Amino acid sequence: MALFLDLDNTLLPSKEAYTYAISQCAINWKERGLGGNFLELYESARKQVKSQLKNHSSNRLRLLCFKLVWEMLRSNDARQNSEKLKNPSNDSQNSMISHGFQTEDIQDILWMEERYFFHFLQFYAEEKKKESYEKLLFPLLVSLSKEFPIYLTTNETLRTQLLKAQGFLPNGFRFTLITSEEVGFEKPTKEFFQYVIGKARENPTDCILLGDNWKDDIIGASSFGISCIHIPEMWGDGDGIKEINEAEQSIGGNGGGLGPSPKNIWRAPNIISGLTHARSWLLKRQK
Repeated sequence: MALFLDLDNTLLPSKEAYTYAISQCAINWKERGLGGNFLELYESARKQVKSQLKNHSSNRLRLLCFKLVWEMLRSNDARQNSEKLKNPSNDSQNSMISHGFQTEDIQDILWMEERYFFHFLQFYAEEKKKESYEKLLFPLLVSLSKEFPIYLTTNETLRTQLLKAQGFLPNGFRFTLITSEEVGFEKPTKEFFQYVIGKARENPTDCILLGDNWKDDIIGASSFGISCIHIPEMWGDGDGIKEINEAEQSIGGNGGGLGPSPKNIWRAPNIISGLTHARSWLLKRQK
């Protein structure tokens, strides 16, 4: 028996943390007088990195985005300087020698990455103090980890997820962390879930997964015979579990036609009801 848990936006609010960190980085950027519109530069860089490294865990590295931000910033500077030259014959040479960032820019690139993770973890340090985590989620996670082996399965880099786990998850919570970086493939690929099942050394039919992403988590895991609980919202209202029928599954469980119709899938209104149902399911499988 094993419990597979997605981490981001299932056990911890990554979207909110990301938004907070980037907004604070924009403030730091302006205070440092680095020029340009940080939010526009960063979003453009992020899209380019995601597209270039599609389905590769490196597409999530903020450092790559910050490096590209500086390249874009210096490229813009070079164009502006070239336009100001009165002698057109010097344009080509000026653009060439102004291309790229300078050695001293590296300090600012690394500084921005440090600022990003500082704000990211600052958000979690405050978020984890909420009663919904301290009184409900954290005690349940610790209790479950004493009953069943727990595997956190994530599409991210190892360093980032270690920082999140250290800064947010409760003491006494035992788990095995599996990231797409160490696997070499992202969810929902068969390679990722083959690795997870091999690591757990369990029969897939004796395992259950909880996740927020229909395609990456639910479709990916259920294609290997793993039962799944879809949790669209971490803290939605209600406590009832709804089994997703085949008609809903065929249209992607409200996620849009995503492959063959899987079996044994439920939808939970929040993480607490999802974990509670998973515990009952695992206990029944033990008998």
